[in-house]
Amino acid sequence: MPITRRAMLGLLSGSTFFLTAGGGFAAGPAVNAPGLSFPQGVASGDPQADAVMLWTRALPDQYAAPDSVPLVLQLSRDGDFSELLLQVQLATGPDSDYTVRAYIDGLEPDSTYYYRFLGGGGSRSRTGRTRTAPPPGAERDVRLAFVSCQNFEDGYYASWARLLADDSAAPEEDQIQFVLHLGDFIYERCWNQRSGGGALSRQVPPFPDGEITDSNRFAVSLEDYRHLYKTYLADTHLQAARARWPFICTWDDHEFANDSYQSYSTYGSAPELQAARKQHANRAWFEYIPAVLDERAGQPAHGFRPGALNGIEAHDNRVARDSLCIYRQLHWGQNLDLLLTDSRSYRSPPCLPPELAGELGLPLNTVELVAIADAGRAYAEGKPPATLPYGDGATPNPAREREPGSMLGLAQRDWLLDALSASPARWKVWGNALPLLPLRLDMSAIPFAGYQDSIFNIDSWSGYPSESAYLMCELARRQVSGVVSLSGDHHMHGAGTIACDASAAEAGAVPVIAEFNVAGISSSPLFEELAFVARRDHPEFQPIVYDEQDGEVIPVWNMTMLDGVFASLSYSKTGLTTLARWLGPNRANPGLSYVDTTANGYGLARFTATGAEVELVTMSDCRAPFSEPPAIANSAHFELAPWQAGQRPTIKGPSFRLGAPFPFAAPTV
Repeated sequence: MPITRRAMLGLLSGSTFFLTAGGGFAAGPAVNAPGLSFPQGVASGDPQADAVMLWTRALPDQYAAPDSVPLVLQLSRDGDFSELLLQVQLATGPDSDYTVRAYIDGLEPDSTYYYRFLGGGGSRSRTGRTRTAPPPGAERDVRLAFVSCQNFEDGYYASWARLLADDSAAPEEDQIQFVLHLGDFIYERCWNQRSGGGALSRQVPPFPDGEITDSNRFAVSLEDYRHLYKTYLADTHLQAARARWPFICTWDDHEFANDSYQSYSTYGSAPELQAARKQHANRAWFEYIPAVLDERAGQPAHGFRPGALNGIEAHDNRVARDSLCIYRQLHWGQNLDLLLTDSRSYRSPPCLPPELAGELGLPLNTVELVAIADAGRAYAEGKPPATLPYGDGATPNPAREREPGSMLGLAQRDWLLDALSASPARWKVWGNALPLLPLRLDMSAIPFAGYQDSIFNIDSWSGYPSESAYLMCELARRQVSGVVSLSGDHHMHGAGTIACDASAAEAGAVPVIAEFNVAGISSSPLFEELAFVARRDHPEFQPIVYDEQDGEVIPVWNMTMLDGVFASLSYSKTGLTTLARWLGPNRANPGLSYVDTTANGYGLARFTATGAEVELVTMSDCRAPFSEPPAIANSAHFELAPWQAGQRPTIKGPSFRLGAPFPFAAPTV
């Protein structure tokens, strides 16, 4: 029999199996097969109309650790496995850290399936539940959860517990069909305290190898990254979530290194190429995150393909970066196409060094400075300034000969635009690890201060404004409608619309897409980090970050983002919310309609033929252990009607259930 592409891929990845439902009915585990435990549970990923990826980690009895460990996969349409669609023997071993990926095709569309794994001596995994997508063209509502940033040490997984409890109690027509995970599934660094100050909720055990600094320790080896996935996935609530719903995952930075780009870490004063470490991180992600990569033709994505490093920087960076490619497209009937991008592996280096603003006498990087640095040689239609217009005006422009910055890289950017343009789906959801929402301070609104509008974080799309503008303008030119970005990373809830030029509110720039940014499952909220830094290092910024009234800390930063610096300063002086909000909105953040930087939680979205609904849910607590799922503190609800090319997306909301974050008013009972 000739070796097909599919069979060849199976040979290349010893822990990946390609199976067809109804095509395998092997006997159960052999009598002498070792007993197995399944300490990280089971999972499924990337559901399609006829296929899905199944996963487990099958650890043999500690007294028997052969190189090849047999196990059996069972698949059924019912939870008691009374009628098997598939029973087949697989194998795993130490080379894949005992993980197994099984790609099952030949499935019925729009259907629920149950699966489990068996070992010797009657050992078995928990039962997993998964589902397939509707067939192409089918008119089906889409119901999904979207999440991000689940630092194990910052908090407990109250969000997963709440999602599981509420979804189990919901009628079938309201239940979640899949989970979109937008990155920071693990955190490669373990700090001595949480980033916003205070003691950690729990700790990751010591790394097998690792590196230790005065303030943290971090993963460096393959065994370190595997150790993180094993630790995170031992959590009962995360494990239960992966067993209940298929996950669709992309990554952000912490799956490799904080604020990383390509194969470079940015921990120190200068970026450092860490190609071997990048390959280790990619391999561990491939082993522990079930995703359909090589298994589908016509996709740019591919599974782990290691390469030899030779000490030449450009070669090693490219080999490590390209060892895994995860940007890809999935379909969910007529109403939804889902496009997942990789915001780290192909991006340009940061456009500005972290110390430059201070050297120029600026409190923060200004919008103009970022624009000059990011556009590089293309700034001002190819006429960038020789020096920067700050301080004494003599500082050379370090980006004068730089290529314009890119978050996605040209190949991925073209793929994204072409896929969005060609999609016939009513809604095109962009699984976007980083927010497009312009989170700027309108410092120019402060009278007689001489400040310019500024950006507090250039690691996100705010640091790549030329490519963001290009994407929006190109979507407008191609007359693409129905694009919704679901994003993570910033440890905050947010909502808004994005125009071609995010600065051109007064010029009447027409919004092109809508975006909803989800807070972290457990990672310290953005406000806590900002308040900690303002209190410790920058008391001059305290009035626009927080206020204290009767022992309560007020998150004024939300107002700063929505209504502007002048509004926040007025509130901090008067305590009058109504007066302060009257001074808004923040014209540096056109389209921004909602911010809650105090949140931990998750997002829920429903996409139908007649509209989209999004809920941004904030949990009451995730710092303390719990026996029952903690309560919801508030839930912000939004509606989005379909729009045609040339029309503007309009977000209706927020309306609130239960409470509301400052400066919004809680609903009346």
